Amino acid sequence: MNDPLRPVVYAYTTVFEVLSAVATACNRRHPDGTVLAVSGAPVASLNSVISPNLEPSPETIEEMAAGAGLADLPWSIKVRGIPGPRVTEMAARHGLTSSTAQPLMIRRPDAGAPLPTMNDSLRMLRVRDDELDLYVTALAEGFGVPREAFAMFAAPELSKVEGITHYLAWVDGVPVGTGMAAVSGDLLGVFNIAVLPGHRRRGYGQAITTEIVRAGHEVGAATAYLYSSMMGEHVYSSAGFRVAEMLTTFTAPT
Repeated sequence: MNDPLRPVVYAYTTVFEVLSAVATACNRRHPDGTVLAVSGAPVASLNSVISPNLEPSPETIEEMAAGAGLADLPWSIKVRGIPGPRVTEMAARHGLTSSTAQPLMIRRPDAGAPLPTMNDSLRMLRVRDDELDLYVTALAEGFGVPREAFAMFAAPELSKVEGITHYLAWVDGVPVGTGMAAVSGDLLGVFNIAVLPGHRRRGYGQAITTEIVRAGHEVGAATAYLYSSMMGEHVYSSAGFRVAEMLTTFTAPT
């Protein structure tokens, strides 16, 4: 089956594999590429069974979900596009009856390396080990969730994984935003883009994203991808990203 986006989605699943390996060592990949990745975080989207396939197998997803690690945790099933009835019914059997869609957005190499940000006051710096707690605090504040939701990002082991880079954005010595890059060959995953309350609507989200993309170009990762919220889509469009497909996430109702 011709599936030009599969390498991108596979890279995305690999990032979750890495996160879970550092946080809990609870992960598994099926021969068809489907991943079980359990971070242990109290967030359903960070404890997932993810299929990178255009035609996900409900049997494989169910087999992976039955593995150790998901008990007593909020969790999710992620599939590409609009899921068929068999996947939807299987998710419902596990109590995952709520679904949301996120656009996969890609910035192609022919868009070129972005120019340096025009925001002279914003500084994008890699996070040092002694700043990881500050990074997690800023990330949680930016997303409006309890700090423990992202505690795994404070693990020094994660920042030492090849290709993973955390960023803090600073203005006048104050952290105003966060980001994370995950480089795999010529692919750059953009994650954890958040701007803190009180610093929004100043173009910082676009500037942070652009700087991460520019850094990716410098190491040969000229194809950038991310999964956006519907609200954030216009920000990433202005940074050169375009919608390629959708990701459906099943969770339990809240």
